[in-house]
Amino acid sequence: MTQESRNEEPTRRAATLGAAAAAALALGAGAATLWTRKDISARLFNPMRLDHFALGGVEGLAFPDGAMVPALATADLAGRTSILNLFASWCPSCRDEHALLIELAARDVAPIYGVDVKDRAADARAFLRKRGNPYRAVGADPKGYLQRALGARGIPATFVVAPGPVIEIAILGELDRETIEEKIIPALTRMG
Repeated sequence: MTQESRNEEPTRRAATLGAAAAAALALGAGAATLWTRKDISARLFNPMRLDHFALGGVEGLAFPDGAMVPALATADLAGRTSILNLFASWCPSCRDEHALLIELAARDVAPIYGVDVKDRAADARAFLRKRGNPYRAVGADPKGYLQRALGARGIPATFVVAPGPVIEIAILGELDRETIEEKIIPALTRMG
């Protein structure tokens, strides 16, 4: 081995190791970015989508006339414009916005459907019995699968859903009168 080839060997080795390390760092950074963007973990490991879901009902939840409140599935949203509200009895913002949902339901501008997220059935029943039930159907989402599939990292979240079903408007956070009058009602009117 000549002196010249001995000097080249460490340089090639260093270059190869440096390139491998740079590739590993780039791959790791890319994977980390992809994993956190738009809650990709929920999309990869989530059995639900807006266009394909079926939630069981809240056990024992009944309307004031005694009829059981139905469960919620894609078919409920597919053929009409509707409002989908994600809530839980333990959520302070959900309690704050609930009276507005009752008023909106009384206006009968569109059916309102509820998704009870990570809640106990007894608590959800007591919450809706005490405050009123604005929902035509309520699905229980005990693991938050539908919540994450819709891109809602927290609750409350309210969606105006067009036939399809397709999300037209997403309100991630508490509703207020201004949002209802300036976003939800005009969207429902426009979609007819």
